[in-house]
Amino acid sequence: MTVASQKLNDNAKTPLHGAHIKNNSDTLVIIFQGVFTKTNEAYATNIIEGRIPDKDVKNLHSYYHFMKVSERNDTRDYLYLEDYYSRLYGWYAFDNGKFIYEELSNELSHFIDEHGYKHVYVVGSSKGGVGAILMALHCPQITRVFTMVPDVRISTDGFGESGRKLFFNKDELFEKRVKTLFESPDVFKNLENRKNKPEFFFFTGVRDYGFRPVTNLHQTLREEYNVESHLLIMPTPEPHSPLIKNHPNLMNYLIQNMDKERLWEDDEFTSVSPNAHIATYKTIGMK
Repeated sequence: MTVASQKLNDNAKTPLHGAHIKNNSDTLVIIFQGVFTKTNEAYATNIIEGRIPDKDVKNLHSYYHFMKVSERNDTRDYLYLEDYYSRLYGWYAFDNGKFIYEELSNELSHFIDEHGYKHVYVVGSSKGGVGAILMALHCPQITRVFTMVPDVRISTDGFGESGRKLFFNKDELFEKRVKTLFESPDVFKNLENRKNKPEFFFFTGVRDYGFRPVTNLHQTLREEYNVESHLLIMPTPEPHSPLIKNHPNLMNYLIQNMDKERLWEDDEFTSVSPNAHIATYKTIGMK
């Protein structure tokens, strides 16, 4: 399926760009994008030094992850939301030294209302998982969140010093605020007075570099904000990226189950507590 990128909000200070796939549904699945394989420190340096035009970077963002999700289920509408900020990425949180996630959430909330959606689910992997979490914390229409190895510690090291210039605008204090974003009560402030709180599902693995930060976020949501949150844990030795790349069918399967009371069957995850679930051999083999 070929879909065209478009600006989704006119006359907005912080733009929303992406692909809106309409199937005349009252349910919207918003999919936030991860990092593209070709982007690294050298790529960031080439942006700064003008060897890669901004238009080429922007065009890269129109290649959407998880397109099979929309191709396999036409009973929902879909929004593939781009993360073209800081001239490269912004984790849906910042743009060259300033936070934008509250502005983004306001624009997204307006988009949802404008189209009359009654059920809104958000999905994101790694960097996109950060966007899914942030929007769920701030958009009252979002009811469910499924993230795959979300990069909640916001790992920018792979983009080197050039990436730091793009992302943080040489502001070390701002960089520290970004890296500790989910340790600050400010990011959760909208939850306290929210009547209908979103339900979170965190897919992670014991070898993921973000395993500890994700479990800490899970506990914070449950213990401090009374939010329903579940950990789906892979006990395999796979690190961050292979947890997603090695199991595309599993990821698509869980996303397709977003509207079910539970995303998995009894023989797919073993519950070691009411809110923590270990993948079974059947699930590990679901490549």
